[in-house]
Amino acid sequence: MRQYSIILLILSLVGPLRAEEEALVSIQFRVYPVLNVDTDGILYAPAPDEEMVELEFRGGARSAVTYEYKGPPILNFYRENGTDPSGEKIYRVVGIAEVSEAETLIFFTPAPNRGGNEFEFSLLALDDGPQGLPANHVTFLNFTPVPFACRFMDKDFFIQPGPHPPISVERDLEKDLFIGLAVTNENINQVVLKSRWRFNEGNRHYILLLPPRREGSFRIRAYRVTEFIGDFAEFN
Repeated sequence: MRQYSIILLILSLVGPLRAEEEALVSIQFRVYPVLNVDTDGILYAPAPDEEMVELEFRGGARSAVTYEYKGPPILNFYRENGTDPSGEKIYRVVGIAEVSEAETLIFFTPAPNRGGNEFEFSLLALDDGPQGLPANHVTFLNFTPVPFACRFMDKDFFIQPGPHPPISVERDLEKDLFIGLAVTNENINQVVLKSRWRFNEGNRHYILLLPPRREGSFRIRAYRVTEFIGDFAEFN
């Protein structure tokens, strides 16, 4: 009976350890700055208790460096924030990203200066592999806190805050495609974007939907990022 109790005790201890191990992720990621992001001195820890590493950004493009990370699925980014009485560096969190995919691309945008934001950046992490955003597909990244009613090509759908599933434009390449976005304000639909876009063969596209420049405005900012898939060996 005593031996049986010892076995149960061991299993009860091993169970939480295994659950903790399963909660860890192991990824490679790159970073992409959007708008006027101050990219100097942004740090992360490649694994718990490891030394901080400073990120190297490229303006208007994904980083040339690929970073390794193993740890919890919430990846923190930091800046130095002075030292404690013993002289050890203190760090403050400037943004967090939920990560899970082996190949990840993380967009950094300035957090809106309203709504009690505790972080400097709004971050979105995407599956950066061919399955995450295939060739000749578009994905919308909604960095605002509100959903948009969207009319794109012949489709009507809602774009919730965060990333939207990829949409194929393969049958409509080299055409001027209509895009319209609206929000509901006091039961009135307010158009916030109306345009036409053309997509070429062999690319994939991110459409970044960002908050208005001024508080109270309904005019969102939409930025299109087009990547030629020939830049990625795994597509070939």
